[in-house]
Amino acid sequence: MKIEHASDLKRGTDFTALIYAQPGTGKTSTLRYLKGKTLVVDIDRTTNVLAGSPNIDIVKLDTKHPLEGARSLLLEISRGYQGVYDNIAIDNLSEFEQAWLGEKANESKTKAGADMGIPQMNDYNQLGFYLPDMIRFINSWPGVNKVYTAWETTRQIETPSGQTFNQFTPQIREKIVTNVMGLMNLVGRMVISDKTGQRGFILHPSNAVFAKNQLDDRKFALPEDLFTKIGGDVDVSTSPVPNGPSQPGPASPRKG
Repeated sequence: MKIEHASDLKRGTDFTALIYAQPGTGKTSTLRYLKGKTLVVDIDRTTNVLAGSPNIDIVKLDTKHPLEGARSLLLEISRGYQGVYDNIAIDNLSEFEQAWLGEKANESKTKAGADMGIPQMNDYNQLGFYLPDMIRFINSWPGVNKVYTAWETTRQIETPSGQTFNQFTPQIREKIVTNVMGLMNLVGRMVISDKTGQRGFILHPSNAVFAKNQLDDRKFALPEDLFTKIGGDVDVSTSPVPNGPSQPGPASPRKG
């Protein structure tokens, strides 16, 4: 039995983080601020925004065959990243999910001899086990920070008082999104100010936004500070994004 002393742990190293936002907001660009050498697993083919970054290497996942492609690629990375990379970034989980279901739809079409296919219930069940297990496998890699990106969507949540809210969350299948977010030390939603165009990450949870920060005391962070100031013992002075886009308000209240 290997025992680790909590006094020896450092919150700013070997962390897991998920950042999410609408497509084109700046999630992938934020990866350039990771400290040290970074390997980006490109799933949605948007890593051209990282052009010119000397500390970033990119490998593309085979999205036509995401299941076998992920298995072989991640196994290869797990055997060779140590001593080479400080960060592994998976960009992005939403597109991985869509590619997975697209492959299953094509298999269904082939089996049925139809013009178009749809994923079967068993395919959704398999995804529900595979995606969290894939993340657990990546998270088990020692000595490297793990960062994931995803698009955003909204879901309805209900408060103990019976009021319902529309909440921003990563675009991952509803039945597993909470599981996936629970595997992260940090979950941040990127927003852009309508007035100034300034970007920033919300790291504090609310009825309107799913977010969490187990790494330090910050509630907001600018993209250039998100990773470079991780792990502080006190709140890092960072102003929230001013005049940001409006948050989804409460849905029609109802009694519990």
